[in-house]
Amino acid sequence: MKKILLSIVAVVCATLMTAQDLSQFKALDDSLFLNNATYANGNKYQRDAMLFVDMLADTHPYYITQDRRDLLFAAQPELLRQCASCTSDSAFVDLLIATLGDLHDKHTEVIDPNQLEAKMRAAQQREQLAVSNNDAIMAFKGDLFHYVIVPEHKVCYLQFNQCVDARTARNEALPRWDTMLDEMFAQMKKQGIKRLVVDAQYNNGGSSMLCDELLIRLCPLSQLRTLSTSMRFSRLMAAYNPRIAVAKQSWEDDGHIDELYPLPQGQVGPGFVQPEVFDGKVIFVQSDRTYSSAGILMTLARDNNLGLIVGTESSFSPSHYGEILPYRLPNTGVIGTISCKYFTRPDKAHVDDKTLVPDVTIDLTDKAKAWDTILRALQ
Repeated sequence: MKKILLSIVAVVCATLMTAQDLSQFKALDDSLFLNNATYANGNKYQRDAMLFVDMLADTHPYYITQDRRDLLFAAQPELLRQCASCTSDSAFVDLLIATLGDLHDKHTEVIDPNQLEAKMRAAQQREQLAVSNNDAIMAFKGDLFHYVIVPEHKVCYLQFNQCVDARTARNEALPRWDTMLDEMFAQMKKQGIKRLVVDAQYNNGGSSMLCDELLIRLCPLSQLRTLSTSMRFSRLMAAYNPRIAVAKQSWEDDGHIDELYPLPQGQVGPGFVQPEVFDGKVIFVQSDRTYSSAGILMTLARDNNLGLIVGTESSFSPSHYGEILPYRLPNTGVIGTISCKYFTRPDKAHVDDKTLVPDVTIDLTDKAKAWDTILRALQ
């Protein structure tokens, strides 16, 4: 049975990676509510509010326990009362966001599609403004990643802005992260550079594969403590791949009611060759923009004692939710994403920490001053 579940999970995860196009967002199924009088008599906002609460209860790993689901459903009557007088999709979105409360999961979102384009334009404008003419080494340069060797300080500075490269974006015009890392560490060895700064202050995530490729150059893979991952089976997941319904039923038939499904650790491929491990001093830079896969990089750096973390307190939880399922509410067209996995940090003594506190707090708004502080910390 375990092998069957694993094969289904692998197929589902691959399917979800292709479901980010808005046209592919699955509409929540209201068939379970067609005979519900409250649903039938409600306005479009009340109907979608009921579907939203049901989806949260059935999908998000936080709500795997009955007591949490009970609290969620206990708050539903007040939500429906507020939806009765709701007059706009944007106001409705605000009500749903309030329902999420202190879930502390930025991967679980509610979005008004009418405002999506404007928000995307605003985000692009912010990024364009952030690409400054400031020649400070830590200023955002607008690329995916780059490195600079500063020979007078015997330091290599790596600006890691996005966990994306030619392979993950399937775009050969983009640079390859692994190729750049090989080149960077070769240059550091050639020039006798024993100090490395990994700056992820602008990095909001992408593929964790890129973080892994950096980590195994800082710590032997055989010694690297990593996250453990659990997944929650749900009806929404089954909407993307019907085979998940089989896995869900099998898991529950084996007595695992209200339990997350533990995913196995990744296996090392037979062709894996351990890269040479850097034995110098490392500093990692994080900000409140560091998130998702970049947040995992910071967490694993801390839990594996790979170097100092400097910057600001994180906006992510070291143990966190992720692996999104997109959805669409059928009556309003409101869209969003919801997490279906829980990632647990290696340091079990701090598994419930809500933030990752830096070893040294640095004001990152003054790039030149921040760089001087880092250089002093490297001495």
